Amino acid sequence: MEKKPLQEVYEKIEVPKEGILEAIKAGKKRASQDATNNRSIPRKIVWSIVAAATIIVSSSFISPTLSHVLAKVPLLGDVYSAFNDVVGRSLQSQDLITELNHTFSAKGVDVTITSAYYDGAVIGVTFSVEGTIKTEEDGRIQGLYEIFDGKDGISDSKEIVYMEPSDNGYIGHIQLSYPKTELPSETSFPLEFKSIGEKDGSWRFNVPINQLPYETVTVDKGTNDEDAKINVHFDSIIEGKASTAINYTATFPLEGKHDQVRLEAYDDQGKEINISSDGIDLETSEENDKVIVKGRSIIPQSLKEETGYIEVYPKVALSVPDYFIQLNDATPIEIKAERQDIIVGVEKITTGDKTVAYDFQINNGKYMNRDFTFFHDFARNDVTLVKESEKDIYKEAIKHSVEVINKDNLRFRVTFDISNINDFNIDDYVIRINMGSLSSNIPFELDRVKIDLH
Repeated sequence: MEKKPLQEVYEKIEVPKEGILEAIKAGKKRASQDATNNRSIPRKIVWSIVAAATIIVSSSFISPTLSHVLAKVPLLGDVYSAFNDVVGRSLQSQDLITELNHTFSAKGVDVTITSAYYDGAVIGVTFSVEGTIKTEEDGRIQGLYEIFDGKDGISDSKEIVYMEPSDNGYIGHIQLSYPKTELPSETSFPLEFKSIGEKDGSWRFNVPINQLPYETVTVDKGTNDEDAKINVHFDSIIEGKASTAINYTATFPLEGKHDQVRLEAYDDQGKEINISSDGIDLETSEENDKVIVKGRSIIPQSLKEETGYIEVYPKVALSVPDYFIQLNDATPIEIKAERQDIIVGVEKITTGDKTVAYDFQINNGKYMNRDFTFFHDFARNDVTLVKESEKDIYKEAIKHSVEVINKDNLRFRVTFDISNINDFNIDDYVIRINMGSLSSNIPFELDRVKIDLH
């Protein structure tokens, strides 16, 4: 997620709760629109969403789609169904869920951990909330929680969770991947709620989790691309009772330290297997001018007896820095990603008394298996006019419009309204091109790898 030097900044700054909430809401709205308009876009469309959201929301959480359910969901099994937790439902049907009754009270709100499971590399927790709490417009409440004491080495240590109304209050659900390479047979899961509804506070638990029986299939296969300096080696498969985890080691050049692996998997009949979460970084190190990442992807089902092998297609979202163009630079200007065939060509820059406009073309008109909506969205959000002194800050864009010059050739004109900018000076503003957004959603593809499961 390289927007040098933004990633390093993200890891150090504190984000107010309101900022987190607004960023996540904006991100969910944008992701929903993208998913509706373009089914071919990969499952992670987070790079060009509000920057603050990337602090909180990324790949290591398995995020089941929240189902809008009716009030009064009293039964344990119904909780896993309500939150579309396929792993939890399967384990519940096998009587493999640990029921709990741990309560912490503060600020007039009681939070009770009601159940937990630990299957292979997947952890699930359900909880209930009682008390007088202000609800959202849809009748739900939201909370901000922190896992593993918010340690820097653990991805997504903070997250927003939504709770549904039930008989006596509200129910909630959390699911994530165990954030370490080694999977202990039993441990505790540090979980602290920082806010419930409008109330800030601390509701803290050490949730006990016992590993269900699982098997490990050793794998020693990989694929690489010398030009892009990428290697993905598959190490093992963890076969749980209701989940499967793929462990791998990815190697990138130093400039690609924020590259992110994504996997597609197919069974022995050629049917695609759902990967609910990938790009989970467990350990990261540097060695001989290379970045080495121990990673994991999660399949929310057991593959035993379902397929003899899987074919895995690794893809890598390459980290690409933002590019900046001065308004008085001579055109045409071609911006090309160094390790990938992705291009933005700025054809003309026009500056007037009230507007600044620029014409540009994406990928020389090549769609690269994406539809027009994807590129139109890029033109609307990722080729922007920004103050040079604030070029590394992501905030609401200057009011602008997008005109399609030639749909077939992916040529656009973006016009920015500068009439309300006092003392506008072309020397103070630059064009920012977020190439990372393109690279993220058009990942670099590697050769397939066949992995036997027996």
